Amino acid sequence: MLRAALILASLLMLIQMKRLSKARYSLEHANNRLNTLHNDLVKANEQLQTLNHEYTFLHLFPSFVENFNSLLVENERIVIKVDELLTTELRIFALIRPGITDSSRIASFLRYSVNTIYNYRTRLRNKSLVPREDFERKVRTTGL
Repeated sequence: MLRAALILASLLMLIQMKRLSKARYSLEHANNRLNTLHNDLVKANEQLQTLNHEYTFLHLFPSFVENFNSLLVENERIVIKVDELLTTELRIFALIRPGITDSSRIASFLRYSVNTIYNYRTRLRNKSLVPREDFERKVRTTGL
């Protein structure tokens, strides 16, 4: 009788452990799903902030893209795709235009590495019609 009770108690414990294991798995799965949703929301918010910045900037400086392109060699001018307001290059120089020239601040704002910012800035200076050292000063005064 004692042996039967021990076996029954062991079986009940195994059933309870199985239920707890399933519940734990379900909680982990739900937690992973919540983390994914949170990350998606953060990413969507970042994209919304970027669009808001671009829209506001272009509202303040409506001829920026045209003026910026006038500083570049003709076959190196930037063409914006139908579904975007600014390209990565233009986003960087849209921050330089009002005077934000520190690459680390630009990188932080745009969520790029400092190296990426440096490379884009250098690449565009090399495509400039004006002397390389005057390019960013010209960008800051464009539209005035």
